[in-house]
Amino acid sequence: MSVKRRDNRNRILREGEYQRKDGRYRSRYLDEDSKEQNVYSWRLDKNDPMPKGKKREPSLREKEKQIEADLFDHIVTNGGKLTVLELVEKYVSLKTGVAIIRSQATRR
Repeated sequence: MSVKRRDNRNRILREGEYQRKDGRYRSRYLDEDSKEQNVYSWRLDKNDPMPKGKKREPSLREKEKQIEADLFDHIVTNGGKLTVLELVEKYVSLKTGVAIIRSQATRR
């Protein structure tokens, strides 16, 4: 019989979820490039209270749900590390009948 991992409140953690010694929760996932990424939160579930002095943020499981939806829809979660120009060129390449007009300063 396998031992189920639990947090300090005795809740069962899902696969990929961990609790650090400082109480913060971490989840690992693979992005579209098959690189391992981490996401952190002070709360595991949406009903958990925020620790005093910490900025309110979504819970770990809410973040996991959003990441899963983004990966399913092929949305790059970290912005793809694109420059604005690369993003505009990608947008224009997907549209028909749209052209990039560069200013005189960029043509030199």
